Formats: sequence, C-alpha cells, structure tokens
Amino acid sequence: MAVLENSHRTRSGVTPQSVRNTGILLAIGTTAWAVGMPAIGDHQGFGWQSLVGGATAIAFQIGVVRLLLLQVRTHAMGDGRVARGFYVGQFVFMAGALVSSTLDAFWLLHDTAVWMAFDLCWPLSMVGMVGIGIRVAIAGRWTGVVRWWTLWAQSWFVATIPLVMIVRDAGLVVSSVQLVLGYTILGVLLATRRSVTTE
Repeated sequence: MAVLENSHRTRSGVTPQSVRNTGILLAIGTTAWAVGMPAIGDHQGFGWQSLVGGATAIAFQIGVVRLLLLQVRTHAMGDGRVARGFYVGQFVFMAGALVSSTLDAFWLLHDTAVWMAFDLCWPLSMVGMVGIGIRVAIAGRWTGVVRWWTLWAQSWFVATIPLVMIVRDAGLVVSSVQLVLGYTILGVLLATRRSVTTE
C-alpha cells in the first residue's frame, strides 16, 4: 500500500490521499460553520451558543489552513519570493483568527485591545484568501475546475461580507450559502478528484 501511495507522489511530495484528506477536512469544517453561523446569529455573552459558534469557526479555519498548506506544497501561486512571503503573512493572520475564535468561544477579553487585535485578523485573513485565490487562478499551477472553484470559494469575503453588514440576518444566510457553494464544494472536488492538476 505504501509503495502504491508513493508511486502517485508529485514532485512536491503531495499524494492523492493528502489531497483527499484536505478536501474532507475543508468540506466538513466549512459546512459546520455555514450551518452554525446563521443558527447562532449575533449572540452576545458566554454560553452554548458562543461555544458552538467558536468551535464551528475553528473547524472552518483549520480546513482553510490545511488548504493553504496544500497550496504551498504544490506551489499554487508560483515559486517566487513574493508568493512565499504572502503565504507566511497569511499563516500569521490565520493564527490570529484562530485565537480570535477561541476568545469568542469562551467570551474572553471581549472589547479589550487584545481582543480587537486578534479579531482584526479574521477579516484580514479572509481578504488574504481573496488575493491568493486570484493569484492561484492566474498562475495556472492548479488546473481544471479546481483552479476556478478555488477562485470562487476564496472570494467569499468580498462576495458576502458587505451584504452581511447591510442586512444582518439575511446576509448571514446568503453568506452561509456561498460558503457551501464555494469552500464546501471545493473540498468535495479535492476529496473526489484527489488531484489539483487534472480535469
């Protein structure tokens, strides 16, 4: 089995199984958050709602981090120094976003300067995903439907957050739908195709 798995390794060392695992994690984490976000709504204070909201957000963020690791290993944005630097910055923002979700789950340090600093990492990390999605599409290292679905999925922030800010409840529903149609389906594509370079 190990021999068979090794025979399918790409030059980056990525195996079909690792692509599949990334897809499964991304699909499950995204779906959990997409369902949890409108269900919890704009809940304030510590309780089961904050715990569910924080846990599902963390599940989504872990899926995104795994997606980023796959992109790094396959040089999805290219091999240049700028691409590598952008990924480093994105991982920093994602780490901050994970801390933010943990603080929100347990309602710790809320409205303090520390909380606001980590909370800012959430939108910054999602803006970063938009830029990465555009660059992945331009670079063409990922091919076929995965290339373009990555662009669509990672445009989530610019596609839905302005609407959420205008019409809160309806915006949350639209945001959740776009998450499923974007990141969840991208996860399914990765899990079923087990490759980022084939149609």
